[in-house]
Amino acid sequence: MSTGPMRPRVLYFAVFVYFSLSGGRFTATFLEHELQFTENWMVSCAMAIQLLTASLCSSWLGGVADSWEESRGGKNRGRLLIMSLGLTLSTIATLLHIPGSLFWVNNGSGGIQSWQNNPLLDMNVDGGTDMADSQQSIPLPLLAYHLFLRAIYAIGKAGITPVLDGLTLAQLEREGRDKQEYGKERVYGAVSWGIAHILFGPAIDLFGFKVLYATILLSWLGCIITFHLYAKSSGAYCIGSNEVVATCQLIDEKKYRDDQVAIIHDDLEDEKKTPDEPIATYESTVIFEEDGSLSNNDTNANSEHSAGRLSFWQLLRFLFEKAPVLNVSYIIAVFALWAGMSVVESLIFLYFEFLGGANIMCGFTVAVTVLFELPLFHYAPEVLKWLGSSVSMLQWAATAYIVRAVGYSLIPQSHPYWVLLLEPLHGITIAFASTSSVDVASSWVPRGYESSGQGFLSMIGQLGQFVGLCIAGYLDGRTLYRVLAAVVTVGASILAMGNHYATRKKDDCTYESIR
Repeated sequence: MSTGPMRPRVLYFAVFVYFSLSGGRFTATFLEHELQFTENWMVSCAMAIQLLTASLCSSWLGGVADSWEESRGGKNRGRLLIMSLGLTLSTIATLLHIPGSLFWVNNGSGGIQSWQNNPLLDMNVDGGTDMADSQQSIPLPLLAYHLFLRAIYAIGKAGITPVLDGLTLAQLEREGRDKQEYGKERVYGAVSWGIAHILFGPAIDLFGFKVLYATILLSWLGCIITFHLYAKSSGAYCIGSNEVVATCQLIDEKKYRDDQVAIIHDDLEDEKKTPDEPIATYESTVIFEEDGSLSNNDTNANSEHSAGRLSFWQLLRFLFEKAPVLNVSYIIAVFALWAGMSVVESLIFLYFEFLGGANIMCGFTVAVTVLFELPLFHYAPEVLKWLGSSVSMLQWAATAYIVRAVGYSLIPQSHPYWVLLLEPLHGITIAFASTSSVDVASSWVPRGYESSGQGFLSMIGQLGQFVGLCIAGYLDGRTLYRVLAAVVTVGASILAMGNHYATRKKDDCTYESIR
């Protein structure tokens, strides 16, 4: 008996296990303890380089995934290939930290020679040597080597999330399901993220941070196997194979085409009934070719779309087609929110160490956030309808972050477990921000270019994280969280003003049309 294609939730589960076991929230402490990044600026620099590299690549990789998807006939072939290559590149980059460190520790004859004893490789900012600090410093060439590998790791990881989101939206649309059911698939990533961190914390306490080299290899292998099974179930190419290994068994083709017409018709009717100005939408009609195949006749399309990839300027044009003030204010709010989230996502465990927390407690905090993410992701469509718009959902995400960041700055030292009272707010921020971004990005790009839209917003978020980490290079402790809370407040205020302006403009247009 044949079965339908696997759900994207299995991909989210596997990929977020990889994200966790390749460092996750422990990345900053891995850099500090394993790679000897003993200064705050070193850790912040490494994380900022990762995010800047990812932000420059994510939008482009999303476009490449859409292009490869079209050139390979659909069924997720191109997207799965991009994800597989990306995870492989990130895994190799992480494992190369091992020979790099060993090269600097061993001398030419094979004996051990501490690089700290070489004054030529341990320079002060002023140009002199500091032997008093030599046992805790890292040589500049080794620092540069590790930073280069972190950039390569980021390139591989940059396209994974937007491509996976695009794959999910495409499958939901292909099956005639509501795209707002994205949250019900994404929630499985939150589950695996929490479970993996719970197990990862005690493993680090037992074996040290070198265990990461084993866990990243195992999680990479698990992802490749999962991609293979998913590809086989949906009729795509096997990873690493040149032949189609399974025939896609779908519903009757004519029924599928009729369902698509009905779905698009309903979407257009819903757009006409929407009371407020939406985030720029893209309208399309459907044409059946002479051979019976389904194709899109996009009203805003041009000949460049046939290349299978949207350029950066085309994405901007779609962004400004409708409600430009609202759309720009939304982008600013996303940028500001992720500037604040950068410290929470990348450096929060260093702050927990400052408060006196252990690795097992750090892993437990992730589990607490996930417990609150699960129902929010699962009921994301209902929550989105209840709040009324993606704009409101993002504003609630920003509010939860502001309360949490200010709360962190008030926790007294030696009382790290108080952070557990604030961790549920992170679940609200992540679930609401992710759902809002996916809903917005999928509405203002043409059908078939979902990864491009997700990649663009991912790029904005990663640029925001880069700026946040640059701020963290100069500030630390309680002051850092208060400053970033102010940054997010400014972004949310700009979004509120943009939304108010768009609403008033639409009301004025409606009044004029009535007159």
